[in-house]
Amino acid sequence: MNSKMGNITIESVKKIASCSFIDNDLALIDDISTVFISSKAYYMRCFLIVICTQGQFSYTVDTIQQTAHAHNSAIVSAGQLIDKCTLSADCKGFAVLISEHFIQEVLTGLRDLSMVFLFTRTHPVFSLRPSELQGTRNFYHLLRQKVLEESRRFRRDTVRLLLQAFIYDAGSIFWNTLQDNKKHHTRGEDIFAQFIQLVQRNFKRERRVGWYALQMNISPKYLAETIRTVSHKTPNDWINYYVVLEMRVLLKNSTKSIKEITDLLHFPNQSFFGKYFKEHVGMSPSDYRKE
Repeated sequence: MNSKMGNITIESVKKIASCSFIDNDLALIDDISTVFISSKAYYMRCFLIVICTQGQFSYTVDTIQQTAHAHNSAIVSAGQLIDKCTLSADCKGFAVLISEHFIQEVLTGLRDLSMVFLFTRTHPVFSLRPSELQGTRNFYHLLRQKVLEESRRFRRDTVRLLLQAFIYDAGSIFWNTLQDNKKHHTRGEDIFAQFIQLVQRNFKRERRVGWYALQMNISPKYLAETIRTVSHKTPNDWINYYVVLEMRVLLKNSTKSIKEITDLLHFPNQSFFGKYFKEHVGMSPSDYRKE
């Protein structure tokens, strides 16, 4: 593996591929075979979905070899390390890349995301039925049409809502795949799903791993080990994810004062709220709101 690892962002993709895009938040690539593939390893700093329609491509993600064939979809999450990408001479397909910031906007308000999070980690490559492939193509073409309407008012909001609909539609594909492989469903995956559902309902008040373990009748150590094994993240990582997501949404999309948001999320005081936000986002709440 190349020791000099780069980062894949929407901004960097725009420089190496012909794509439709919205700022540095979303990029759509109509033909993945036109993308220049470097031998260097890269950290994903965005969310990537690739649909292979012909041929095949292979790559490693977090050092594990993956191969996608025709009628396969591949998903790579932000933070994962991708390396050794190769495309067959006849490879064709299309791709969607979404920035970390925009994916947080898209996921806001969506219910029961545990299956989505679990599926993207346990099924980095999965098959699409003919009807599912056609449905995904239709979504992609509609999304591209709206992205290209640069002068249209509410373009970004329209695209965000389309992506939300796409995630729900993909959820049914994920469900079908999970049902097909139900005999391979593990207790760890069940624990992860239960944990995420609990976090979604309680993160505004409870941020202690021990509290979640108590609700699930398992030890904090077992919960931590299981969540890390299944999702490659700790329970605290997931709790922080939901807390920071809610912070971002309230700061950007509400008129509530920072003190009101502090109280709503049950932080002891505004100073602690500010330190927590800056630690996870890299700027103060007031600077983020002005951005």
